[in-house]
Amino acid sequence: MEQIDFNYLDRLAQKYGTPFYMMDGSTYMHNIESFKSAFLSKYPNLVVGYSFKTNYVPALCNIAMAAGCYAEVVSEMEYDLARRIGFKNVIFNGPIKREPILYKALNEGSVINLDSLYEVESVLKYKSKNPGRDVAIGLRLNIDLTDADGVSKVQCGLRVGRFGFTRKLLSDVIPSLKKSGIRIISLHGHTSSSDRAVANYGLIVKQMLSLCSEFQLDDLQYFDVGGGFFGAAAKGIDVSNKPEYSDYADIILDLCLQNEWFNKVLPNIVIEPGVSVVANVFSYVSRIFQTKEIAGQKFLSTDGTVFDVKPTLHSNNLPHTFFVKESGDGTYVANLVGSTCMEKDVILSDVCVPSTIKNGDYVKIDGVGAYTIVLTPTFINYVSPIVSVEGKKETLVRRRQTLDDVMAFYNI
Repeated sequence: MEQIDFNYLDRLAQKYGTPFYMMDGSTYMHNIESFKSAFLSKYPNLVVGYSFKTNYVPALCNIAMAAGCYAEVVSEMEYDLARRIGFKNVIFNGPIKREPILYKALNEGSVINLDSLYEVESVLKYKSKNPGRDVAIGLRLNIDLTDADGVSKVQCGLRVGRFGFTRKLLSDVIPSLKKSGIRIISLHGHTSSSDRAVANYGLIVKQMLSLCSEFQLDDLQYFDVGGGFFGAAAKGIDVSNKPEYSDYADIILDLCLQNEWFNKVLPNIVIEPGVSVVANVFSYVSRIFQTKEIAGQKFLSTDGTVFDVKPTLHSNNLPHTFFVKESGDGTYVANLVGSTCMEKDVILSDVCVPSTIKNGDYVKIDGVGAYTIVLTPTFINYVSPIVSVEGKKETLVRRRQTLDDVMAFYNI
């Protein structure tokens, strides 16, 4: 990406308006290749399924496809989007698969990880209507993510996760599928954790290996440990005590390669990265419009919004840089606030800003590549454009939303 300064951002703002996102595709490709290398250095059979839900900007997904990734999708919308973009290989996860899209995915040979009994019933019905067709599916396993101290590591501190089949359920489901001539080619162990710790993947892999041996899943082609990894982070975020790609590869593959069943079957290891490869690929640029002081509190008002930067409204200040036309000495503390006329529209809290900042200057917020864009609603403002920047080349990969776009959803 070209050296960023006030003049550079001002030129982009004149061309595309503010606010806008900046996308760095080369960083994204580097992240994917680094993650792949960590696994391939220890085991040759690897499938990377890029998590569409994390960020499904088509230009970004095209890069993943060029890197040889599968599309990992969790809904009908994402499935159709992956096919429209051109992915030939799709991993279809998620808890809701209505029969039309499920049957479409079966007809197209996608890797489908079933999540519930009604999906099993649908597949059995499909097989009964297509007795001559080779039907192959996967199953999501409900993982017990409890550590040695009895503490649950499931996301949000939940005692148990709600997705997938328990071992008890599988004792009925697997024989039923096999009896109907349905092959089980994938086992999915994805479990969202609260800490992305390496040890969690030891728990996941051990339970998956145990089940594969117990139920003799010798047709398995995809040993899918899921996602939820730590990895790419914007400059300014402390990663000194965070896991690296190689740490995950080590614990997953060391356990697998010591297992008798695994060495007999040699399935593809599947990882489903999202945050870990895309978090540091996007930045958000908005323009300062006014400075204000009320009851001792100083504010910078921008045409951006917290809903474009952190739609979950978490309280963390993301890495950021102010770009001012007139440099000078000194700083002061202020809140950077957005344009939505909502008091909770606070983008940055109590941060140091240049003393010379004024209308027409810019702020760049980094680390907004994961979930931000796909969670951003049409709320008060038009959805912001995305500009891909590669060296000195710029490409508009998403235009700014228009009134026609907004009205197209409605009957009037």
